[in-house]
Amino acid sequence: MDNRLEIFLKSVTDYADAQCKKLERTAETQTQKEITAYKKQAVDISKSNTNREIGKIQSEAALKAAEYESGKRLALSNLRNELADGIFDEATLKIRDFTASAEYSAFLKRSAQRLVGAVGTEIIFYIRPCDAVYSSVLKEVAPQAEIRESEQIKLGGIIATDKSENLRADDTLESRLGDEKKAFFENADFKVF
Repeated sequence: MDNRLEIFLKSVTDYADAQCKKLERTAETQTQKEITAYKKQAVDISKSNTNREIGKIQSEAALKAAEYESGKRLALSNLRNELADGIFDEATLKIRDFTASAEYSAFLKRSAQRLVGAVGTEIIFYIRPCDAVYSSVLKEVAPQAEIRESEQIKLGGIIATDKSENLRADDTLESRLGDEKKAFFENADFKVF
């Protein structure tokens, strides 16, 4: 009977050892699965954090670049405006000199001829009060024209309307200078980048 007891105990012990080894393998496999899952989760979190930080850095860099570009554009725009103001202030002075010269009379005559062509012979000429001395020049072009003084005209030239004042043509030096200023800004395409 001792032999049977020994065989039984050995059998139970072998079975218990086999079950322990099986549990150890299962535990080791489960531990490896969990370690792998934790490693993957840690890598995913690390990638997510890295991508978030890279995104923040890229956003900050883009914002700084935009601020820099905006500042440079503003500085260039201010410089262009200063340049334009200087140029057009100088042009205004030259226009004032021109209106005081002998050529101004011929200019008014050519202007009146263009305006008669645009508006017709039944015309009203508006001129600066100080240009009233040139009324005879305008009457040479359009004898039946009415000549009126206008405080709106500051630099010189003529505004013309038909007698019903439905048609209006502006050939003042202000409008010409304004057109030049507009063309200057349209064509002075300063580039920063």
